[in-house]
Amino acid sequence: MQQPQAVHGPCVWRGTDYRNPADWVYTLSAQALADIDRAVRHAREAGLGLDEITPAEFDLPALAGDLATMAEILHSGRGFVRLQGIDRARYSDDELGIILWGLGTHLGIGVSQSQRGDRLGHVQDRGEVGRYYGIGGPIEVHMDPVDVTGLMCLTPAMHGGATPLMSSFAVHNVILAERPDLLPVLYRGFHYGSETVIKGGLPITEHRIPVFNFVAGEPDCFFLPAAIRGPNGEPRDALPAIEREAIDLLQAVADRPDMKIDMLIDPATVQFINNRVILHARSDYADWPEPERKRHLLRMWVMMPAWPKRPPEVQMLRSTDRAGGGIAKAEA
Repeated sequence: MQQPQAVHGPCVWRGTDYRNPADWVYTLSAQALADIDRAVRHAREAGLGLDEITPAEFDLPALAGDLATMAEILHSGRGFVRLQGIDRARYSDDELGIILWGLGTHLGIGVSQSQRGDRLGHVQDRGEVGRYYGIGGPIEVHMDPVDVTGLMCLTPAMHGGATPLMSSFAVHNVILAERPDLLPVLYRGFHYGSETVIKGGLPITEHRIPVFNFVAGEPDCFFLPAAIRGPNGEPRDALPAIEREAIDLLQAVADRPDMKIDMLIDPATVQFINNRVILHARSDYADWPEPERKRHLLRMWVMMPAWPKRPPEVQMLRSTDRAGGGIAKAEA
């Protein structure tokens, strides 16, 4: 086990460092918006499925340099980017999904998010217990088991529903300073498994996955509490007290006001985050009374082949879709 030490670099930040949205929001130019419009129209007219939408098919010349910069920010910068300026009223929900997917293909490779083989996840209260994105209300601090998550808002909540972002290694450093005795517990990590994973033929991990780790010298965080709670079918209370304490402290530190950026994602706004260095959550919200106005976001999972590959002993999903990530579609 690696000896805990303070981590430094652009991915280590506090929410107080990014209070000014101008520091992290990219407003699309008229030329970029025109490129996006041409690209989505081409995809529709050609009848392209999501897997057929490639950077060549979704050509964005006015954004090429900016997308390369965004990929660098995700990998070795602050770990999150946001794009705004798309006209929500101009596009259907399906077209906005094409836009999110098309932008994501310029960063990496889109992968499936469930055994159903869905390329775009629908983040909406459907009462789908077992998956964070299928339930309403607040969501605890976690990351997604994929390199990058992309989000696009279709319909915001009536009230609330912010998506706080936190630097996982800023949280690491606070724990190192305040409770260094708990860091070895997080470096040792946890066994992972859930009903969803088991049904997909993916057994509970026999190995522990460290919460804080380094892959090819790069910081790497893996923290998915929903899948920690049920190893071997046992309740979370069955975990040793020191492990529960470490989990609780990590979540409490991440939730401190100075540690997080509380982001509300406006309609047609796009956000990409690096799950290896960013934790996220969701604040409580109130939906509109009309069913068609329920809070609704689209989610894309992206693998980054150019990044150092996580070795098997720090992965939860053993059966993958593409590019070494995602969840393979269940056989009929």
